[in-house]
Amino acid sequence: MTKNLNTTLSTLLNTFEIINNAFKNHADPILDGYSITDMHCIECIGKIEYSNVTKISQALNLTRSCISKIVKKLIHKEAIVSYVREDNKKEIYYKLTDLGKKVFWAHEKIHQEWNNKDIEFFRRYKAEEVSFAIDFIQKYSEHLMNSIKDFEGSE
Repeated sequence: MTKNLNTTLSTLLNTFEIINNAFKNHADPILDGYSITDMHCIECIGKIEYSNVTKISQALNLTRSCISKIVKKLIHKEAIVSYVREDNKKEIYYKLTDLGKKVFWAHEKIHQEWNNKDIEFFRRYKAEEVSFAIDFIQKYSEHLMNSIKDFEGSE
């Protein structure tokens, strides 16, 4: 069973890589030069009110250090800008520039197109089957993240 599961998960990972390459080849040219993580960071900034490093890192399940690096890159690319609020001058927040908004909407368009394809696919299955699959993937992802922490802690 473990061998079949590993083979299936490896196939799924390869499929995601193929999908990512297809996105890059058929996406709006405005997305050139932005990684998937860059686009998801832009998505968070576009959707989260008063987005900051902490909120973005929680939403993307990445470290604050990783988000800080991405944010610096996006500022350099002029996709986002930082600002402080009058009621909290210590905290740094981020918002999209006009360029960032274009990237945001181009990325959203891709998500919508693929969501439509996914809806067609999932109609073949009962709600309970889809629910089980989602639950399994979430739990397995947590298991993998915990395994990574265990592995990193043993070094």
